[in-house]
Amino acid sequence: MEIINQSIQYQMEAATGNTESVVVGLHGKTDKLELSANLTIVAADLEAGTTFDDLSKKQLSALATKKLPALLPTLAYTNYQFFVQNDTPVRLTAYSDLSNNGSYISLSSTLDQSDFTNKAIESVGYEDVKSAVKTILSQEFPTS
Repeated sequence: MEIINQSIQYQMEAATGNTESVVVGLHGKTDKLELSANLTIVAADLEAGTTFDDLSKKQLSALATKKLPALLPTLAYTNYQFFVQNDTPVRLTAYSDLSNNGSYISLSSTLDQSDFTNKAIESVGYEDVKSAVKTILSQEFPTS
């Protein structure tokens, strides 16, 4: 998945005017996934001796993108809905989100029968959907 930077917002310390964190807005889309994220980069995410003012937009975006795979397994699945054609479910869309320590992620996943090898799509449940999304995410965002 190609992740693009949509925004960067600097959070300044009121007393000193120094940057204390940066929120990076990211977006990515494939045939199966659509991701929107606002990830907060804090001083602890920077290399020693580096300040936010030392970093370019590209570097800040890379830091946020690097944080993304660690957050994805913690997504909460809010709901999913089937799309039916001729009285038969043909695909479903699962909606997931995360709000954690200043980072927000919204993910929609479109799944079809090929994502469920052991069950017919009309009989899948919550755990099946979570597992299928996790498999797709691990392919898009390998951690090794």
